[in-house]
Parts: sequence; C-alpha cells; structure tokens
Amino acid sequence: MPSERRQWLFFTPREAAVVRAVMALLVPGSHEADAVRYADRLLGAFTVEPPLVYASGRPDGSFLPLTPAQRTGWQRRVAELGRVYRAGVPELDRLAGGDFAGAPSADRHRALRAVPAEFRELLFDHAVEGTYGDPVYRGRPAPAGPPVLPLPMYPVGGGPRPDPVTPYGGPGADPVAVLARHFTEAARSLAAAGGYGG
Repeated sequence: MPSERRQWLFFTPREAAVVRAVMALLVPGSHEADAVRYADRLLGAFTVEPPLVYASGRPDGSFLPLTPAQRTGWQRRVAELGRVYRAGVPELDRLAGGDFAGAPSADRHRALRAVPAEFRELLFDHAVEGTYGDPVYRGRPAPAGPPVLPLPMYPVGGGPRPDPVTPYGGPGADPVAVLARHFTEAARSLAAAGGYGG
C-alpha cells in the first residue's frame, strides 16, 4: 500500500515489522515505546531537512542544521547502518522460515542467535536508545509538565537538607563507576548469549 509505505522513512512495512519483533525480544518495552520508529528515523535522517540527527531541544521538536563536516560524517555513518539493516533483516526472515515477525517464538530466538553479532548488537543498541531515549527521536514531542522523576523539594528558607554527595572512598575502584563503564558490554553479552527473554 503506497500510503503505508510513506509512514516510514527507511523501512518497508515488512522490514519495520521484523525490526519491531526483534527489538521486542531484545529489550522489554521497546514495542510499546515504538523503538522501531527511532531506528527508522535515524536510518532515514537525510530524507528531510534539516536531517534528524541533533534535536534542537525546542518544544516544536525541530532539529538543528548540520555543518558540512557533520553532514559528511553522519551521511557515511547512516549509510553504513542502512547497509547492515538491508542485509540483516532479510537474513532474519530467512533464518525464521521466511517470516520472522509471524514465526513461533522458538524460531525467532533461533534466528536471532544465528545472525551476525554485529547486527544483533546494533539492533540491541537501537532498541535501548529508542526505548529510553528522548521521544523527539521517535517523532514525538517531549512530554509536557514535570519530569517523571521530579527533583526533591526542600522547604523554602532552609530546613534540613541531605548530606552532600561525597566521592567513593572505599577500597578499590568505585563500584558504581565500574558498573556504569561496563553496562553496555554486559547488556550486549547477555543479549548475545540468548538471555533476552523466553
């Protein structure tokens, strides 16, 4: 359907269905967050002006123009990502018996384990970014009103305040810093090992 095709900047409707199904296996909540839309807008970033690369932060959801150097670098990166998706999505379909999105769960998991790690990791990264990133990158306005996790309020004119945060002073490396540094690597390893769901 031509009108259905126009809703996507990069994906065909079939490719979008496959990517949506894969992301749902990799990152819980990615289907509800419409993370596939994030990947589509990134891969189709240069189909509009200014390209959908750097959100302006304005309430209108607009994007900033790119410098010539930024444009060149991003065009190369987006083109390479597009090639990985164009090769990987049909391979997922093939490995799942011809229709990844409609295949039984066991076939989907088997197909996902069989694709090259580069593509699986890219899907995982985009699922995380699309699920937890700013909604403007999925083509939606930023939510109005206070943030989901508001800052703590303190009494006007003083009152008890929490102790200031102090740097970790225990033995060895700061465990929170170590965890943050290795989170992405650990999450990718979990996904690659098949620990992305039943």
